[in-house]
Parts: sequence; C-alpha cells; structure tokens
Amino acid sequence: MKKLYLTFVFFVLSFFALKAGEPVPGAEVTVEQEPNEDPIAYQFTGSSGTVTIDHLDKGTYRILLKLPDQAPKMLKGVDKINPKLKSVYNPDKRTYYIKEPKGFFAVKFDGLKKIAGTNIAPIYSKERNKYKERIVIGKFTITENNGEITIKINAITPKEFENKAMKTKHDTAKAVINNIR
Repeated sequence: MKKLYLTFVFFVLSFFALKAGEPVPGAEVTVEQEPNEDPIAYQFTGSSGTVTIDHLDKGTYRILLKLPDQAPKMLKGVDKINPKLKSVYNPDKRTYYIKEPKGFFAVKFDGLKKIAGTNIAPIYSKERNKYKERIVIGKFTITENNGEITIKINAITPKEFENKAMKTKHDTAKAVINNIR
C-alpha cells in the first residue's frame, strides 16, 4: 500500500512539474531599489510565467529570482553540459539563459518602458539570507517616473540551454556572465 501511495504521489508531482518550453508559474520575482536595496515589488509569476512591475519611480533597481524545481526528467542530460556554463545573457533578445541545480530557465525581459539604454545590465550572483537563496540577475535604471518591466520565465532542457548558451557565447556582442558566488 505504501509503495502504491508513493507511486501515486510521484505521478501527480510529475504531472504538475515544469516541462520544456512551458511557462514557469510560482517563481518569486523581487525588484529592489538601490543603493539601500529596499524591496519595491515582490510577486510570483502567474500561470503564463509572467510578472509585470509598473509605476516604478526614477532610480536604479535590481532584479532577484527564486526559481522552482523542475521535474527530474527535465534534467536528463545535465551531466553532458559544460560545467563552466552557468548563465548567458543575450541583449538582442533581452533573454537570460540560466543553469541552476533546480533546472534550466530562459528569463526574458519585455515591456521595458522608460529604462535607460532600453536594456538590462546583466549580473549573476547568489544571495542567501536565513530564509532563502535568491539569484540576482540584473540591474536597470528608470529615467523618469512610471517605468515598467515585464519578466517572463520559461523552462528549458539542458540541451536547449547549451545550444542557446553556446550560440550566444560565440557572438562577441553578447554577454557571458560567470561571476558565480
């Protein structure tokens, strides 16, 4: 009976787990204003894997994420991926490709309004407090009040991550972020 129950639980969790190319609901997105790192917005991505932060005042902000776990089947092939590749940012597509122990993700910045340079300055570092670990993935500056940013997170496979990362890495106009802490 116990084995049957565990099998049922695993089936249910696998059914609801993230799948390649699908949106990532439930990712925690925090936007903090610098220099004192005051949280301005804290939201979970919805069923579309998207969150929009608007009505931002003039100033500099940073973006932090806490990503959910992917299904074990999504991590097949992780041992074949270059271990030095951690994250790559493609400024043309405004997309971050992230490799984490929890899984592989594409984080796209869209709906950028009143942002200096119309792009995100990529950063990749980890922050840990007594409650959780978060990834700092970017910084941006709002040039005038009522700025806006939309963040969309999708699950990707290890192979997709490697393909996107290698393609981006070989283009010298792209930013490869390796400052893992």
